Amino acid sequence: MENQNDLPENNNSGLSKQFTNEILNPSIDLAVDYSEIYIDDLMDNGALKEIPIVKSVVGVIKAGISINQFWFAKKLLTFIKEFNTGDIDPKKKLKFQEKINTDDKYRKKVSEQVMVFLDKFLEINKAKISANLFKAYVEEKITYEQFVSISICLEKLHPDSYRFLNELENLNYEINDKFEGERNWSAEALLLTSGLAVETSDWWHGFKLKEEGQLLYELAIKPNLK
Repeated sequence: MENQNDLPENNNSGLSKQFTNEILNPSIDLAVDYSEIYIDDLMDNGALKEIPIVKSVVGVIKAGISINQFWFAKKLLTFIKEFNTGDIDPKKKLKFQEKINTDDKYRKKVSEQVMVFLDKFLEINKAKISANLFKAYVEEKITYEQFVSISICLEKLHPDSYRFLNELENLNYEINDKFEGERNWSAEALLLTSGLAVETSDWWHGFKLKEEGQLLYELAIKPNLK
């Protein structure tokens, strides 16, 4: 399992600055779907190896280097690409950029938190979802505290839940005693385990998606559902 100890030792201030620079002024090719790049491709592609943030993560490319470092680099590139896909409020982005550039403590706190979450994700689509969630934070649709809280739940969320959230949207995110149809108990259990849902009745087992779950779905998961 990935953990922070798998990251390069010099990843603190240098990597955090490269990360925020890259998401705000990307130097990478945004036409590339980095989620589809395999670790072997990352190791063999000379152009990818020269991307500064990739070099910082994986260090010198050599035999025996931790696969986790390449996996982390892949998630970083996917996050950066997704964050810069689609529209973002230019005024909100500029406001965020100015704070990043003038408050070093804030920059380190935010970038480190994002990278810690990315490091823990075991599924590549969560890097895309995380980027959408972070975009919502930059646009002030959610607070920083909400971003952190929802990201903790996202880490525990099983990928099979994505489509079930779409079904819940049609039920106004709640299954009550007026529900007619067959319950998907397995899908409900996965959401309960993630902390994004609650049971609303001890005797009837009512089910409701919490506000955090609704925000995660509407702001971050739904945009990626096809």
